[in-house]
Amino acid sequence: MKLAWPSHRLHRWSRRLISLVSFALAACFLAISLAVPVGAVSPSSSTETGTVWTSSFSEDALLAQANVQRDVLVFTTPTYAVRVFIPANQTAARMNVFRRTSPTELELNAQPATFLGAVSSDGFLTFESLGSRYGRNVRFRASHNRGTRQARLEIVDASNSQIIFTEFAGGIDAPQMPEAPVTGALERNTLLGFETQNYAVRVFRDPADNLRKMNVYFKPTATTVVNGQVATAETSGTIPGYECWISYFGGTQFNGTAARYHARVNAGGRAVLEVIGTNGSLLLSEPRTNTVPLTVNIPTEDRPSCFEGGGVSSGSLAPWVAGVFGDQRDLDSIRELLNRDTATPRRLDTCTVSPQFENARQGQFINAAQCTDRGQAEAMVSYLRSQRFNARLIYRNFMYR
Repeated sequence: MKLAWPSHRLHRWSRRLISLVSFALAACFLAISLAVPVGAVSPSSSTETGTVWTSSFSEDALLAQANVQRDVLVFTTPTYAVRVFIPANQTAARMNVFRRTSPTELELNAQPATFLGAVSSDGFLTFESLGSRYGRNVRFRASHNRGTRQARLEIVDASNSQIIFTEFAGGIDAPQMPEAPVTGALERNTLLGFETQNYAVRVFRDPADNLRKMNVYFKPTATTVVNGQVATAETSGTIPGYECWISYFGGTQFNGTAARYHARVNAGGRAVLEVIGTNGSLLLSEPRTNTVPLTVNIPTEDRPSCFEGGGVSSGSLAPWVAGVFGDQRDLDSIRELLNRDTATPRRLDTCTVSPQFENARQGQFINAAQCTDRGQAEAMVSYLRSQRFNARLIYRNFMYR
C-alpha cells in the first residue's frame, strides 16, 4: 500500500520558514552532543581494566588498607608518600610511591620490591622497585635507618645508576622492616649476632631504653619475625645439652603458635637458634653457618657462673688471632695464599686457619688464623707480613669483646 502525500505545493515563504526551523533544531542538537562527556554515554575501557589515577586520588587511600595487608615501611617526605607492604596471602613485598604535591600522581603502583639490605655504609637498609618517571626508567629506593630513626626516598636513573632525587622523611612507621644481618652485626651495641641457613639473629642493647632486645630475620621471605622484642639472658648454665652456654630468649610466637626464640653461643664459636613451644616442644633448631662472622660482646652479668670456671672448650674463639686489616680483595688473596700446600708455616697445630672477616668494637678485620698458642699466632703474623699484608697480632679476650 502506498502512502498518499499531499499533492499541493508549499508557498515560497512556507518553505523558507521550514528551512530556518530545521537549521535551528540541528544546531541545538549539535551543541547538546558536544557538552556531554563521552564517559557519560559509554563505559571507559580504562575503568574496566584498572584504576585510572588522577589528581583526585586520595593519599589516605594509599596509606590505608592495613587491615588486609602487612605494612613493612611507611613514611612521608615533603613531596612523596611511600609504602612498602606485603599483600594479603602473599610473602613478597611491593611498593607504592605517591607524589603528594601538585600535580599529584601515583608514580609506582604495587610493584615488586626487593630487599637489598645495606647498599652503602651509611646505616640505611633499602627496598628497591623498578618503575618509570617522566618517560625514564628508574629505580625507586625506600630506605630506613633503625639507629637514627630516619627514612629516605631515592630515585635512581636505571641507565647509569645516578641518583636524580633524594628526600628524607618524617612520620615513619617500620613495623616489619628487616634487619640486615651483616650490617646489624657491625653495630657497637650488638651483644650476639650470627646467621643460620634460614635466619639472621641479633641480640642487642637498645640505646633508647638500655634494654636487651632481639631481632630474628627470616631470609627466604625477608620478614623480621621477632622485631625488637625484649630479650632475657638465661644465666643458670644448666640447660640440658647447653651447659655453660650463653643463651638469650625472646619473641612470642612461631608460625602462629605461642613459642620463644632462643639464641645460644659457647666459647668454642658454636651458635644455634632454637624455637621452643610453651609445652617445651622443640619447634626449630638451626646451627650457625660459618659463612657470616659471629659477633659476641657478652656483658659479664649475662654469663652463667660456670662460664668462668675453665670448663668451656676453646676453639674458633681462641685468644690469639693473626689479624689483617684489609678489604675483600685482601681476603681473597689471603685465602688463595694459605690454601697452597707449602704456604702456611709448619707446626700450626693449635691454630684454626679459616680466613674470614670478623667484627669487633674497634672495627672489622680479616681473621687469617686463630690460635691457642701465642708463638704460633706470631709465626703466622710474621709470614703474612713477609707477603706484604698489614698483619697484626690480636689478643681476643672473649669475656670483654
